[in-house]
Amino acid sequence: MIGRAELERIVRERARVLAVAAGVVAAGGLAAWCGCGSHGAGSGSARTGADARDGGALAAGAAGAANANAAAIVAVPPGEDLWASAKASDYEADDLARLADREGAGGLVEGVKADPSRRRAAVLALAFTGDDGFVGLPYLAEVAATGDEADARAAVESADRLAARPRRAVDPEDAPELRAGCDRMLVVAKDPARPRAVRVGAVRALKMLEDRGCVRDGDLPAELNTKQK
Repeated sequence: MIGRAELERIVRERARVLAVAAGVVAAGGLAAWCGCGSHGAGSGSARTGADARDGGALAAGAAGAANANAAAIVAVPPGEDLWASAKASDYEADDLARLADREGAGGLVEGVKADPSRRRAAVLALAFTGDDGFVGLPYLAEVAATGDEADARAAVESADRLAARPRRAVDPEDAPELRAGCDRMLVVAKDPARPRAVRVGAVRALKMLEDRGCVRDGDLPAELNTKQK
């Protein structure tokens, strides 16, 4: 699977190549119509006005085609069910990123309420959400607390990715969702009935959010908190 950053790099590179190709096609066509090196001065002068117009039209058409092709790389076909696409691709990163971009954190959570079968897609796609990502933290914590091991591990991994993001001024540090998510994730970390891998993931996410006031180091279970050893 490719990551979101890699997908964006590929899109930019393809757009650049298409733009360069359009320029080459336009230049080649203009040179051919001008008959550079094959017509005398009189002939070249007679053709100048028409060739300039035709060459400009060719360049505009080629550039337009390049832009259209580049847009097609990232465009979402009208009516495409991105939830179904994510599941059909076995949750490839690019499909999850497109789903997250369209729905946002809140939309992903609401999508599961409308159709519980979307849970795995929502849990994984929350890792790709933007600045509203912490809106989904309480949901991830709930899945970590109550889901089967596969879903719970996916939930703490998505929470880890959200927590690892650089701190930004737009982050909702005092948002109730962040507080609720931290409190619920701490319950998961302390619950001996949950799988150890899930508890370790919860501790890891909480430690990365420690500087946001999410948790105090002393609150974490000592047997899983290497800093306390």
